[in-house]
Amino acid sequence: MAVAAEQMSVGGRVRDAVAPLRGNPRYRRYWLAGVASSAGTAMATGAVAAAVLGQGGGAGAVAMVFFGQMLAGVLVLPVAGALADRWPRVRLIVAVELTTGVLVAAQAGLIAAGHARVLYLSLIAAAVAVASAFAQPARVGLLTHLVPDRHRPQANALNRLTHYAVITAGPALGGLVVATAGPATGIGINAASFLASGLLMLRIPAPPAPAPAGFVDELAQGWRLVVCTPWIVWSLAGSTVVVSGWTVAYGIAGATYVQTRLGGPAAWGLVASGLGAGMVAGAAIALVWTPRRAAVVSNAATLPMALPGACMAAAAPLPVIVGAVAVAAAGVSVAAVAWRSLIQQRIPEHVQGRVSAWVTLGEIGVAPLSYLLVAPATAALGLRGTLAACAALIALGSTAPLLHRSIRTLRLQRNEPEPTGKVSHGAAAAGASQPSGDHARR
Repeated sequence: MAVAAEQMSVGGRVRDAVAPLRGNPRYRRYWLAGVASSAGTAMATGAVAAAVLGQGGGAGAVAMVFFGQMLAGVLVLPVAGALADRWPRVRLIVAVELTTGVLVAAQAGLIAAGHARVLYLSLIAAAVAVASAFAQPARVGLLTHLVPDRHRPQANALNRLTHYAVITAGPALGGLVVATAGPATGIGINAASFLASGLLMLRIPAPPAPAPAGFVDELAQGWRLVVCTPWIVWSLAGSTVVVSGWTVAYGIAGATYVQTRLGGPAAWGLVASGLGAGMVAGAAIALVWTPRRAAVVSNAATLPMALPGACMAAAAPLPVIVGAVAVAAAGVSVAAVAWRSLIQQRIPEHVQGRVSAWVTLGEIGVAPLSYLLVAPATAALGLRGTLAACAALIALGSTAPLLHRSIRTLRLQRNEPEPTGKVSHGAAAAGASQPSGDHARR
């Protein structure tokens, strides 16, 4: 009997995990559109770099292309968030996907024609980043209309699981395409994926947009809601420290340490594989486990991000470091799903795009400044000392928010959605503003 009960329990968890895909064609189209877009982007990861190098540019030219892309995307985030709440979200996402497909197709055409100057590639990459910045906040709020409240954590986890699985496997397939058919083909596949994503989204009925107020007022409203909601403020403060520490510990000092002391690019490839595997595993955990104390989990689950830097600082062997990276990545996935579920349940639906955009800006906006600290930090502390300091900062950023009561007491509510499929604005606003009640991991 116990075995049968356990099997029924496992079967029930599996049914709950895939519930958003069963009997919900609107969400299935949304999910398939995300898979298509992620697959094309993952396959084209190395294609732009290959095109720049093929034009005689070096690592510095590649870095400038991607730096311009990141900077452009960050700068427009607040405006993108406000427009995501102001315009019909389905139409906005469709416009972004189709526009991005055309831009990337132009990029592929330039490469195929032999006119892919670094400046042209940089401008197109920046335009793509700007367009993508408008889609992401819209996706957060749109899910509120597509999936009932009780299934949103599973929907968020499904999105993460498939996205991470695709971006883990996609670069290898993309590298094969670029090696055999050239970078123009790899980027062309990416363009086709965006167009396919847009056509899939086009078939989703568009929920009506709220009556717009003044644009500046809407922008300010999102900012005020962020800074006046204690659980967001405390979580954002912690995650800003965590993201900056991780940027140095993994992307800069960690990559340098592994490649110079543990076996070069092959060793770093194993570490990167651990990152992808961990993200997939974490999303799978989030698919079958919905924590009630979501604010606690969204912060505490980032604590393992301190492990890779600590292991490198302690001169641990490569397999231990790979395992530490996998555990850290799993924690990030769990935190991301918990956070997005909180935003979708506790923040009024009509401002979710603005809040998500402001939080993302706060998290990643400081990270580029950490690049400037790498040289003085390694000069003063050495490479391993810098890694240890980053691990300590990540641990601080993950645990300090737990001291605040608004984090410890906030829980996800397990209730049925309203007939319209929308979060009650009154209940959500109460949950967002209560001083003792009710973080962004994208």
